[in-house]
Amino acid sequence: MRAEGARWAVVLDSEGDLHGWVGVDELGAGGSVRGLAHRMNSWVPVGAPLKQAFGVMLQHDAGWVAVLDDARFLGVLTPAKLHEALRRSVDADALGVPRGQVEFDSVADA
Repeated sequence: MRAEGARWAVVLDSEGDLHGWVGVDELGAGGSVRGLAHRMNSWVPVGAPLKQAFGVMLQHDAGWVAVLDDARFLGVLTPAKLHEALRRSVDADALGVPRGQVEFDSVADA
C-alpha cells in the first residue's frame, strides 16, 4: 500500500497485518518486496492518544506513524492529520467546548 505522493510503501502480509515498509526507490533492486521491507518502528495502537502518536513521531524522527489494531494495519497518521486535530482542539477551546467532548482526540478518529 502506497500513499499518494509518498516515497515509501507499506508491506502487508496476506492477512493484512503489517510486515514493514519499503522505499519506492528500493523496489527496482530485485528480490521480493517482503525481503526488501524494513521493520516498522513508528506505530501506535488504534485509540491511542494523539499525544502518544506525536511522541512516537518525534522519537523515531518519522514523517508518519502506522495505526494498528493488534498487528492489523489500519492506516497512517501524518503531521497534517495531527495539525488538523490540534486545530479542532484550539477551536473547541475558543468555543468553550469541554475537552472531553472534542471530536478527533485519538488516532482512531484520524
